[in-house]
Amino acid sequence: MVKYLVFCVFVAASYIVYSTFPVDRGPGIMVKNAPEIERLTWQEPFTHKGATVLPKKVIEGDVLIIKRKRYFFDILTKFSPTDAMVGWNQLSDERNLDYIFYSLKDRSFELDLTRPPLPLNTIYKESDLWHLIPSTADIDDKLKTLRDGHIISVKGLIVDVEHEGNTVLSSETTLSSTKNSKGMAIWIEDLRIR
Repeated sequence: MVKYLVFCVFVAASYIVYSTFPVDRGPGIMVKNAPEIERLTWQEPFTHKGATVLPKKVIEGDVLIIKRKRYFFDILTKFSPTDAMVGWNQLSDERNLDYIFYSLKDRSFELDLTRPPLPLNTIYKESDLWHLIPSTADIDDKLKTLRDGHIISVKGLIVDVEHEGNTVLSSETTLSSTKNSKGMAIWIEDLRIR
Protein backbone atom coordinates (compact mmCIF):
# COMPACT_ATOMS: atom_id res chain seq x y z
CA MET A 1 0.00 0.00 0.00
CA VAL A 2 2.81 2.41 0.89
CA LYS A 3 4.57 1.64 -2.41
CA TYR A 4 1.36 2.41 -4.29
CA LEU A 5 0.94 5.71 -2.45
CA VAL A 6 4.57 6.69 -3.10
CA PHE A 7 4.14 5.80 -6.78
CA CYS A 8 1.00 7.97 -7.04
CA VAL A 9 2.77 10.92 -5.40
CA PHE A 10 5.73 10.45 -7.75
CA VAL A 11 3.50 10.39 -10.84
CA ALA A 12 1.58 13.50 -9.71
CA ALA A 13 4.80 15.38 -8.90
CA SER A 14 6.32 14.38 -12.25
CA TYR A 15 3.27 15.67 -14.12
CA ILE A 16 3.34 18.99 -12.23
CA VAL A 17 7.05 19.46 -12.95
CA TYR A 18 6.60 18.51 -16.62
CA SER A 19 3.62 20.83 -17.13
CA THR A 20 5.44 23.84 -15.66
CA PHE A 21 8.75 23.20 -17.40
CA PRO A 22 9.07 25.47 -20.47
CA VAL A 23 9.71 24.17 -23.98
CA ASP A 24 13.25 25.13 -25.01
CA ARG A 25 13.22 26.56 -28.53
CA GLY A 26 16.77 27.86 -28.71
CA PRO A 27 17.87 31.10 -30.37
CA GLY A 28 16.18 32.57 -33.41
CA ILE A 29 12.79 33.94 -34.40
CA MET A 30 10.23 31.12 -34.13
CA VAL A 31 7.15 33.01 -35.41
CA LYS A 32 7.77 35.69 -38.03
CA ASN A 33 4.38 37.32 -38.53
CA ALA A 34 1.82 38.90 -36.26
CA PRO A 35 -1.57 37.20 -36.15
CA GLU A 36 -3.97 38.42 -38.82
CA ILE A 37 -6.99 40.36 -37.59
CA GLU A 38 -9.79 40.87 -40.10
CA ARG A 39 -13.19 42.48 -40.18
CA LEU A 40 -16.06 40.28 -39.23
CA THR A 41 -19.19 40.12 -41.32
CA TRP A 42 -22.12 40.44 -38.96
CA GLN A 43 -22.39 37.53 -36.57
CA GLU A 44 -25.03 37.41 -33.89
CA PRO A 45 -23.99 37.25 -30.24
CA PHE A 46 -24.29 33.76 -28.77
CA THR A 47 -24.41 32.24 -25.30
CA HIS A 48 -21.67 30.17 -23.71
CA LYS A 49 -21.89 28.80 -20.15
CA GLY A 50 -24.44 31.40 -19.15
CA ALA A 51 -22.56 34.34 -20.68
CA THR A 52 -23.21 36.32 -23.85
CA VAL A 53 -20.31 36.28 -26.30
CA LEU A 54 -20.16 39.28 -28.65
CA PRO A 55 -17.96 38.65 -31.72
CA LYS A 56 -15.90 41.67 -32.86
CA LYS A 57 -13.25 40.51 -35.34
CA VAL A 58 -11.70 37.36 -36.82
CA ILE A 59 -8.19 36.36 -35.72
CA GLU A 60 -5.85 33.75 -37.18
CA GLY A 61 -2.16 33.04 -36.89
CA ASP A 62 0.75 31.48 -35.07
CA VAL A 63 2.13 32.82 -31.79
CA LEU A 64 4.68 31.74 -29.21
CA ILE A 65 3.44 31.22 -25.65
CA ILE A 66 5.79 33.43 -23.62
CA LYS A 67 3.97 32.93 -20.31
CA ARG A 68 0.73 31.19 -19.46
CA LYS A 69 -1.40 30.98 -16.34
CA ARG A 70 -4.34 28.77 -15.48
CA TYR A 71 -7.05 30.14 -13.24
CA PHE A 72 -9.20 27.99 -10.97
CA PHE A 73 -11.24 30.22 -8.68
CA ASP A 74 -11.92 33.64 -10.19
CA ILE A 75 -15.26 34.63 -11.71
CA LEU A 76 -13.97 34.21 -15.29
CA THR A 77 -12.61 30.68 -14.89
CA LYS A 78 -15.66 28.97 -16.36
CA PHE A 79 -15.38 31.09 -19.53
CA SER A 80 -11.62 31.56 -19.85
CA PRO A 81 -9.57 29.16 -17.71
CA THR A 82 -6.24 30.14 -19.29
CA ASP A 83 -4.46 33.41 -19.99
CA ALA A 84 -1.38 33.55 -22.18
CA MET A 85 1.16 36.22 -22.93
CA VAL A 86 1.93 35.59 -26.59
CA GLY A 87 4.64 36.92 -28.87
CA TRP A 88 5.80 36.94 -32.46
CA ASN A 89 8.72 38.25 -34.52
CA GLN A 90 11.48 39.41 -32.13
CA LEU A 91 9.34 38.43 -29.12
CA SER A 92 9.51 34.81 -30.29
CA ASP A 93 13.30 34.75 -30.00
CA GLU A 94 14.64 33.32 -26.74
CA ARG A 95 17.70 35.57 -26.98
CA ASN A 96 15.36 38.52 -26.36
CA LEU A 97 13.04 36.74 -23.93
CA ASP A 98 15.98 35.96 -21.62
CA TYR A 99 15.89 39.66 -20.63
CA ILE A 100 12.13 40.24 -20.57
CA PHE A 101 10.09 38.92 -17.65
CA TYR A 102 6.30 38.81 -17.69
CA SER A 103 4.15 38.07 -14.68
CA LEU A 104 0.45 37.28 -15.03
CA LYS A 105 -1.93 38.04 -12.19
CA ASP A 106 -5.61 38.94 -11.91
CA ARG A 107 -6.14 38.77 -15.70
CA SER A 108 -3.48 41.41 -16.31
CA PHE A 109 0.29 41.43 -16.78
CA GLU A 110 3.35 43.23 -15.55
CA LEU A 111 6.61 43.60 -17.41
CA ASP A 112 10.05 43.62 -15.81
CA LEU A 113 13.10 44.42 -17.91
CA THR A 114 16.58 43.79 -16.56
CA ARG A 115 18.42 44.94 -19.66
CA PRO A 116 15.97 45.74 -22.47
CA PRO A 117 17.12 44.04 -25.68
CA LEU A 118 14.51 45.95 -27.69
CA PRO A 119 12.73 49.31 -27.51
CA LEU A 120 9.69 49.21 -25.22
CA ASN A 121 7.25 50.05 -28.03
CA THR A 122 8.57 47.02 -30.01
CA ILE A 123 8.04 44.78 -26.99
CA TYR A 124 4.44 45.95 -26.66
CA LYS A 125 3.83 45.81 -30.43
CA GLU A 126 5.05 42.21 -30.78
CA SER A 127 3.32 40.70 -27.75
CA ASP A 128 -0.17 40.62 -26.30
CA LEU A 129 -2.21 39.20 -23.45
CA TRP A 130 -4.83 36.71 -24.59
CA HIS A 131 -7.73 35.38 -22.49
CA LEU A 132 -8.31 32.01 -24.14
CA ILE A 133 -11.91 30.80 -24.38
CA PRO A 134 -12.26 27.21 -25.64
CA SER A 135 -15.23 26.61 -27.95
CA THR A 136 -15.17 22.82 -27.41
CA ALA A 137 -14.20 20.33 -24.71
CA ASP A 138 -11.37 19.08 -26.96
CA ILE A 139 -9.86 22.58 -27.21
CA ASP A 140 -10.28 22.97 -23.44
CA ASP A 141 -8.25 19.77 -22.94
CA LYS A 142 -5.55 21.07 -25.29
CA LEU A 143 -5.33 24.37 -23.38
CA LYS A 144 -4.64 22.41 -20.19
CA THR A 145 -1.48 21.00 -21.80
CA LEU A 146 -0.04 24.39 -22.84
CA ARG A 147 3.46 25.17 -21.64
CA ASP A 148 5.62 28.26 -21.92
CA GLY A 149 7.53 27.99 -25.20
CA HIS A 150 4.83 26.18 -27.15
CA ILE A 151 3.90 27.59 -30.54
CA ILE A 152 0.18 27.59 -31.18
CA SER A 153 -1.82 28.05 -34.36
CA VAL A 154 -5.15 29.68 -33.59
CA LYS A 155 -8.29 30.39 -35.59
CA GLY A 156 -11.15 32.15 -33.88
CA LEU A 157 -12.83 35.37 -32.92
CA ILE A 158 -11.91 38.38 -30.84
CA VAL A 159 -14.87 38.79 -28.51
CA ASP A 160 -16.34 40.64 -25.56
CA VAL A 161 -18.03 38.57 -22.85
CA GLU A 162 -21.02 39.77 -20.87
CA HIS A 163 -22.30 38.00 -17.77
CA GLU A 164 -25.29 39.04 -15.66
CA GLY A 165 -25.52 42.35 -17.48
CA ASN A 166 -21.85 43.31 -17.00
CA THR A 167 -18.98 43.17 -19.48
CA VAL A 168 -16.53 40.82 -17.78
CA LEU A 169 -14.06 40.58 -20.67
CA SER A 170 -13.58 43.49 -23.06
CA SER A 171 -11.18 43.20 -25.98
CA GLU A 172 -9.07 45.58 -27.98
CA THR A 173 -9.36 44.75 -31.67
CA THR A 174 -6.03 46.03 -32.97
CA LEU A 175 -2.40 45.36 -32.17
CA SER A 176 -0.78 48.34 -30.50
CA SER A 177 2.72 49.59 -29.65
CA THR A 178 1.55 50.62 -26.17
CA LYS A 179 0.64 48.45 -23.19
CA ASN A 180 -2.68 46.69 -23.68
CA SER A 181 -3.37 45.77 -20.06
CA LYS A 182 -6.84 44.30 -20.66
CA GLY A 183 -5.72 42.15 -23.59
CA MET A 184 -7.97 40.26 -25.98
CA ALA A 185 -10.56 37.60 -25.27
CA ILE A 186 -10.08 34.96 -27.97
CA TRP A 187 -12.89 32.51 -28.78
CA ILE A 188 -10.84 29.58 -30.09
CA GLU A 189 -12.45 27.57 -32.87
CA ASP A 190 -9.31 25.71 -33.95
CA LEU A 191 -6.08 25.14 -32.02
CA ARG A 192 -2.89 23.33 -32.91
CA ILE A 193 0.09 23.09 -30.55
CA ARG A 194 3.68 22.38 -31.47
